[in-house]
Amino acid sequence: MRREPYGVGSIIHVVKRGTRGLPFLKDGADRHRLLLMLAHFNDKPSRPFWFNDLLEEKKITTFERATSWPDQDPLTKILAFCIHDNHLHFLLEEIREGGISSFMQKVGNGLSGSLNEKYHEYGSPFQGAYKSKTIDTDTYLRYVITYIQVKNTFEQFPDGYRSATEQFDRAYEWALQFPYSSLHDHLGRSDLPRPGRGIVSSDLFASMWSPGEYKKYAEDMILGRAHLGTDDKNAFRGAFI
Repeated sequence: MRREPYGVGSIIHVVKRGTRGLPFLKDGADRHRLLLMLAHFNDKPSRPFWFNDLLEEKKITTFERATSWPDQDPLTKILAFCIHDNHLHFLLEEIREGGISSFMQKVGNGLSGSLNEKYHEYGSPFQGAYKSKTIDTDTYLRYVITYIQVKNTFEQFPDGYRSATEQFDRAYEWALQFPYSSLHDHLGRSDLPRPGRGIVSSDLFASMWSPGEYKKYAEDMILGRAHLGTDDKNAFRGAFI
């Protein structure tokens, strides 16, 4: 697995895959548990009984922190994510030395323990360590955000990815409500119920696009119309093949 060196202020695309490409998230409860981990593991302290704390306060559906916990001390900024049953995509900003590594270790260990206990299995469900790529241009950053939270979400469209590209407006509306992608957090429609999950940091995203601008950019990217320079093309290929 490839992990590039990076420092504080770096923005990193992280991919973590299941062993032999097999699914490790097997139902909605597994996916929801992972969302809770994303919300609560981005915190410097480790809490081995975190889920019990949330259960006792009936907070496993609200994404609120347990009242016994101090204020969050984030390890990283989560800028975008998409959850597949057999792999995970994150766009993370390093805000403290080793923060991304610590966050990914907590998520990996926590998910492994939870799945092993539930399914009476042993070992890690993951294919080694995570893979990472540093994002070093604004053009590349825009592509990666959209690649993670639109293209990867479209891949899970009920009628398939090709159908999503052929009926972009319908697929995009569906993607806004897909709960396992950060598009849901950044732009989910305000007239429909959606949890305030506290997973992603939206400042960077909001500074780059209005909601209408982003939809147009996403359509251009999905349909191959968005411009990408030569250097960005090379980096883009290196990150996703």
